[in-house]
Order: sequence, then structure tokens, then C-alpha cells
Amino acid sequence: MITFVCQTISYILTMNELQTIKTWIENANAIVINTGAGMGVDSGLADYRGNGGQWGQVENDTQKSIFEVVNPQGFLENPKYSWTLFGKRIKEYAETQPHNGYRILKNWITNYHLDYFCLTSNIDSHFQKSGFAEENIRELHGTLAYFQSSRPDLAKGIWKNELSGDEIIANAQKEIFPMCPISKVLARPNVYMFRDETYIDTRSKEQEKRFQLFLERNKEKNILVFEIGSGPHVQTIRIKTRMLRSEYKANIVRINPKDYTLKPPHIGIPKGALEALTEINNYLSNE
Repeated sequence: MITFVCQTISYILTMNELQTIKTWIENANAIVINTGAGMGVDSGLADYRGNGGQWGQVENDTQKSIFEVVNPQGFLENPKYSWTLFGKRIKEYAETQPHNGYRILKNWITNYHLDYFCLTSNIDSHFQKSGFAEENIRELHGTLAYFQSSRPDLAKGIWKNELSGDEIIANAQKEIFPMCPISKVLARPNVYMFRDETYIDTRSKEQEKRFQLFLERNKEKNILVFEIGSGPHVQTIRIKTRMLRSEYKANIVRINPKDYTLKPPHIGIPKGALEALTEINNYLSNE
């Protein structure tokens, strides 16, 4: 009896791909770092759709679709579950250290004297935690670092969250929830949920203005985009990538273990974030 052992062989970037990326970095004036949930996987965070994904966990807990649960109405109908869920995320994000890929990207910005902007659909504040400047970050789905009223018709302000994840979870079990100090009604995270008509976008608009200023000062320059860990199901990040490719003639490097394909001359890399960035960085360091 013959036994066959299947062994996964990691994709190895070709010398031509590595040299092309090196040339793009050296010739770039600015870099845009576009990240989805896959960027956090190497830090130990779950993505949304993969094995152990956050959406699957919610659906297993509630026996409802993620769209029925993580939306403003679902939040109001079951604040105990909703605040426990977000409290766990706040705790997880606070206790998790961003992986070394963040440092690699930050070093490229410094070493190659690049203007930069980070666009992310993640709500974990890991770019800020890694030392990227607040004014160079656009959080497309909001952030768990800020709360808002669940009734924006009564209060349109947002405020910095001062509660730990453990405090939120413990309070939720006693049905004590964060409240808006102005409207005196239930608070909610300043995160864009599904079917969300009550998200307060003042901070998002300020970030978008700064991104537009970045584009304006780089409109005749060489822009390089690293799109990392963003899949095709929620198109928020990929829409930005396509815009930069078509309107600003940016070169694109897409890093994604599964959904990585791009038409040449752009480069798709079927790897996780840390592995791909480390391989590129090693090549740059040894040249």
C-alpha cells in the first residue's frame, strides 16, 4: 500500500516580481496602504469569513445571520449581547500587538522618504498602535476607539472611549451599558454596521478630507499601493484600490492568500501579510 502525503508548498516570489516591487518602491513618491481584516490575522486576530471568523462566531451564537445581528436595530433589541460582543473585540484589540509587518511598512516610509496614507476597513486602531500618524489614517468602517449616541437625531457628537473591554463585558452582564452623556440614551460604537443609517460620520469625513489633500499633492507623482488582506466580498477597500489604479495610475501589489489575482503589470501575491512583507523586505535589505 502506497501512502501519499500532501504537503502545502508556499508560493515563492520570483526574482522578476521582487525586482519590480523594489523598483516601484524606489521610484515611488507616495505609498497607500489599503488593509482589510486579513492584515490582522498574523497578529492573532480572526478575519471575518475564514476559519474561526468573527461573522461565523456571531451566527453560531445567535442562530441569525450577521446582517440581522450587527446592525443598529439589532443593537437596540439586544444591547446585552451587542455590548458583550463589542467589549470582547475592544479587549482583544487592546491586548493584541500588531505583527512585524506594520513595522516593515513604517520603515519603508522612513527609509524611502515616502508620503503615505493608510486606508483600512479594520476597527482595531492597530495603525495608531504601530506609530502611524493619526492624520495619515482613514478608517473606512469607523473605530471602536470612539462611541456615539444610538440616536444621532438627539446628539451628533462622538467621544473617546475610556472603558476597558473587561469593564464593558462585566457591566453588560448586569445590563449596565454605556450611555450618551448628551442625549442620555444608549450609546453605541462609532462603527459602521450593516444597514446602518445612524452612524455619525463626522470623524470619517475629516479623515476623508485629509486623504483627498494627500491625493491632491500627489496627483502628478508616482503612487504605490499595497493592498493587504482585503477580500472581494466587502468591496470597501478594493474600490479604493481600483480608484487609485484608474485615476492615479498607481502600481498595485495585492497580498491575499486566496483572492490575490491582478492583471499585469500589477502583482498579486498568494501569501499572508507578514510572510509576504518579510520576503519583500529581505530582498530590499540584501540588494
